Amino acid sequence: MSPLDMLIFFFLILVTIKAVSTSIDYWKDVDDELAAEKSAKRPVRTTATLSRTIRTGRPASVRVTPIKRVGTPARVTASHDYHLKEKGVA
Repeated sequence: MSPLDMLIFFFLILVTIKAVSTSIDYWKDVDDELAAEKSAKRPVRTTATLSRTIRTGRPASVRVTPIKRVGTPARVTASHDYHLKEKGVA
């Protein structure tokens, strides 16, 4: 290996290490922000009130239809050995 090749590889290794360390720092910051955001939120009410404006059921016009199975192909019970000359082909 020439000194130029070694210098290029060394540079690529340094760039890779810098990118990985920057990425780790970024995701740690995002994690910290999310943890702070979750702890700052108010507690969520567990009981919900039903309202006529909020539909929780399925509308009457929507029907669930089962998936139809495609018929399995019929099995051939009798095997016929036809030669091409007997069929008139060729």
